[in-house]
Amino acid sequence: MEVVVHQFDGVSTLQALPLAAGLLVATARRDARVAVEARLRVTAARLDPDAVVDACDRADVLAFSTYVWNERYSLEVARRARARRPDAFILLGGPSVPRRPDEAAAFLRGHPEVDAVAFGEGELTFRDVLRALLDGRPLAEVPGLALRAGGCPDGALLTPPRGRLVDFGDTASPYLDGTFDALVAAGAAPTAAIVETNRGCPFACTFCDWGQAVASRVHELPLDRLHGEIAWIAARRIPYVYIVDANYGMRRRDVDIIHEIGRVKAATGFPQYVFFHLTKNATERHLAVVLALKEHGIATHLALSAQDFEPRVLLAVKRDNIRLDRALELRRVCHERGIPTFNELILGLPQQTYDSFADSMAKAVTPYPGDAFNLYLARVLPNAEMASPEERARHGIETRHVLIASFHRAGAGGHVDEMEEVVVATRALPVADWRRAFGLGYFLAAAHNLRLLDVVLQVARRAAGVDLRILVEGLCAAMAAAAPGSALARVHAVLERHADAILDGRAMVLPAEGTGDHLWAVEDAVLHAALVAGGGFYDEVEAWARATFPGRAGAIVADAVRYQRFLTPAPGDRAPRAEGFAFDFDAWRARPDDPLAERPTRLRFAPSPALAAAHDARAFMLGYLGAVHARAPTGTTTAA
Repeated sequence: MEVVVHQFDGVSTLQALPLAAGLLVATARRDARVAVEARLRVTAARLDPDAVVDACDRADVLAFSTYVWNERYSLEVARRARARRPDAFILLGGPSVPRRPDEAAAFLRGHPEVDAVAFGEGELTFRDVLRALLDGRPLAEVPGLALRAGGCPDGALLTPPRGRLVDFGDTASPYLDGTFDALVAAGAAPTAAIVETNRGCPFACTFCDWGQAVASRVHELPLDRLHGEIAWIAARRIPYVYIVDANYGMRRRDVDIIHEIGRVKAATGFPQYVFFHLTKNATERHLAVVLALKEHGIATHLALSAQDFEPRVLLAVKRDNIRLDRALELRRVCHERGIPTFNELILGLPQQTYDSFADSMAKAVTPYPGDAFNLYLARVLPNAEMASPEERARHGIETRHVLIASFHRAGAGGHVDEMEEVVVATRALPVADWRRAFGLGYFLAAAHNLRLLDVVLQVARRAAGVDLRILVEGLCAAMAAAAPGSALARVHAVLERHADAILDGRAMVLPAEGTGDHLWAVEDAVLHAALVAGGGFYDEVEAWARATFPGRAGAIVADAVRYQRFLTPAPGDRAPRAEGFAFDFDAWRARPDDPLAERPTRLRFAPSPALAAAHDARAFMLGYLGAVHARAPTGTTTAA
């Protein structure tokens, strides 16, 4: 029996080895009969769908692991495979498979190319499906499936549910059994590896469907298996490891696993970067896993995610049992120890208002250099509680189906667009308020995270006593009222254009003038519009600051804008420059808790050689963003 398991790449995701598909194949091979009578392989490359079907035109079983970033493409491959191989058995699993019975039945009715869908953890279900097919037994005996069944009133037969895996002894690792060796030998060149040390999450956030095991007990995978996987990854010089546990650091052994990674890195030089999601109710004790990485010279970036700072919102999404004060205290500790952090915030959650969102955004800007935040639009995931009819009705959730960011491409042969369902309004956040919040949030993302106005924000709040929300809202209002053709008006137009594209159900990313067909995220496009205006953007912000804030506060903010312009390279900047300032911002940035000295200072700035050599705006932007995301300097400042 020829069996092909597909887990197709998503161009908006890490190009990593396909862990889900690998687990299915490795576990199935542990069965004696399957190992002898079935030839199993994994495919992940997102090629023209006909090319994928050509490569498996003899397959008797085609299985697909699906999520929002590959679901439509997977179904298109399945549709074409069905036309080519009408007798093949086609099975879908993964988080995108609808698990509510009525929705599962509707899915099968709407996709005649699919014979069955598998729910939850798939290893044992997939093994049992293959064994039943080999034995000629009815699949109705296999737990955890929805089967096409014409005799049923709704057209689907649900088999008994399968319990969660507690003991992983019947499963196997694709890193250790040769599955991934075959994939690498066939041409896969992964830059990242995904590992899990446990499964399950005790939290019940309504917007989440993490591992299809929310609000559940956590079960650990065997430690010797994890050690073997780490050694395999290092031996193949894969630099990036993503630990996909929902709450890393909550288990006693988690620090020991990090020390094992450090031991392997010392011996081999790999991995070089490890990312994970620290347990949501993290304390300084949990921070030991981050400190262990630093001790071993392995880079990381700590996610301390609030999603929102408003108690009413956290209650509505069942996140009120997560202690935000702990995350804020950990940021201070991380800053003291030189560890950068980032916060994740979501726009469009139930009970969120414009005011609560604006307050949360202001709180997301920490006083610690190196900290950042990621702003996401609320997505409705197929099986999350927030996707239920009851939650949609309770909160008046209004959505759009929008092209997933990097999938909005033209001219790719056989390309299949992927879509995601994005919240654009709730009863508490009408569309007009959503649009206003969208503009404020993504302008602040460019200002703070991308260093468009990061010094100005800190100086205004900490040295001039200006409320950060008032500052950002004032700038957004000034952009909306700016004269057509001005730099501020052009930045505002970028925000409006991206909001329109989402509200029209078109795309999350759009091209920017002068950068060819490259597609930019909202905050990147805001940065581009501001910087290609030369000094015009900063001139207009400086004039606004002088007119808005009286006395010394206005003088400080205006001078900080001039300083920000001075140390922010723009496309075409090549020569060093020198300028004088009324305040000693360089000294204050080194010691921001000290008072800002009103002391005339003259400085010299030179853009980094890479940015100075950029031949056009697109090359400049890619270089600038690469430096910012790597926390590298975009130039050097010295006393003139």
